[in-house]
Amino acid sequence: MDPYKTEPHHYRIVFFTKNKSRTRYTMHIIEAMRRLGCTVLHINIHRYKRWIGRRMLDRLLRRWVDRFEPDAVFVFSSDILEETLEYLAGRYRTAHLLDDYFSVDAGVTEKIKMVDVFFHTQRGQIEEYRKAGVKKPVFVPNGVDDRVHHPGRFDPALASDVAFTGQVYPGERVELLEAVDRAFDLKVYGQGWGQTKIRAARKSIGALEFTRLCASVKVFLGIDKAKDLELYFSNRTWFALGCHAFLLTRYVKGLEQVFANHVHLVWYEDQEECLELLRFYLEHEELRATIAAKGYRFVHDFYPNERMAESMIRVLLEDGPLPTLTEPGPGFASGEQALAALETQKSLGPRQSCP
Repeated sequence: MDPYKTEPHHYRIVFFTKNKSRTRYTMHIIEAMRRLGCTVLHINIHRYKRWIGRRMLDRLLRRWVDRFEPDAVFVFSSDILEETLEYLAGRYRTAHLLDDYFSVDAGVTEKIKMVDVFFHTQRGQIEEYRKAGVKKPVFVPNGVDDRVHHPGRFDPALASDVAFTGQVYPGERVELLEAVDRAFDLKVYGQGWGQTKIRAARKSIGALEFTRLCASVKVFLGIDKAKDLELYFSNRTWFALGCHAFLLTRYVKGLEQVFANHVHLVWYEDQEECLELLRFYLEHEELRATIAAKGYRFVHDFYPNERMAESMIRVLLEDGPLPTLTEPGPGFASGEQALAALETQKSLGPRQSCP
């Protein structure tokens, strides 16, 4: 397979979003649009809301956008006034982007109903939003940015056998991490862990520190809020792989459509399997390194942020095809099979391949 190649798209785009200073997720998408050749006006209304009344802010935003004369307006989450979006949706092609689970009963759904296209990184909710009255809900896979997602340097302060970043969600997440903490050297980074038996190493990890964290832990652990929602997983999955981490994450429906098990990452079904896989992979450093390298190369070759940006632009402005996934290839049924394949590959030499 050849790496994904983008085409230039010279559009004028307004993008309403917060800076998201911890992950800079949306800023990376904006930069990808600019690398495609687009001129992007970024508007962060949260800079002004505390100083300007709602009515005056709405008038200011309307004039600002109209003077820019955009081809399209993008909105992330709730980062626009409802009356401003209603005005803009009547004049320009508009799109809304979400990258996490929100109930269709949430207030943001009313804004989503106004736009021409709704992009969601969780395929399991697409039909739910369609039934709720959204005009054109479209699944779009996330991506990585090689300018910020790359191998970092080892940091002794962040070193551990296992690491997890994320907030507290009572139930399976807490139960799993407490079990991991009892059996392994675990460090957790995130908010709210004081109410559990786990003491968080720190409350947050910034984008630059995240690369060092991935370089300093043997296993980066993932457990998303829901496992039965198709292709629902947080952008931590993409960022960890993009930063060359060995990722062990909980299986979610359809994950094999995106990644190959024991090739790009490793997944577990339940707590018992998670603990077994941790024991196995902590004993096999070379196999961890091989999987981390393949996962890193796969996401950077086939899921750069430019692919996500181009997909959204083509759907919104060119009536282009819906975003697709890249075939990840076959995986292995177990770590033992992956280890055997690695040993066979080593015996064949670098210029030959396993049958």
